[in-house]
Amino acid sequence: MDYRVILSRPALRDLGEIARYIAQDNLDAAERIALELVALAESLAVLPRRGGLFRARPGVRRLVSDPYLVTYRIDETQRVVYVLRFWHAKRGPRSWLPS
Repeated sequence: MDYRVILSRPALRDLGEIARYIAQDNLDAAERIALELVALAESLAVLPRRGGLFRARPGVRRLVSDPYLVTYRIDETQRVVYVLRFWHAKRGPRSWLPS
């Protein structure tokens, strides 16, 4: 049985910021990248444990789609994956790591 994937408000905000930034130069690329990031997050419904763990943040995992990072937590009891953030690697990690 698959997990349910829920995008957090910060993740949705990140996605919008990423798309708006790319759209300044290329509208088609902005849409394509946003859709690819959502598809990557939704793919966690089938294999949620495939992302690596953050050592400093217990329970937080990450998937990389260079140069983007998708961070998430798994609730095994509810069978839910909570996507925490979508992040561009050049922005640096400190401002988005969940506590």
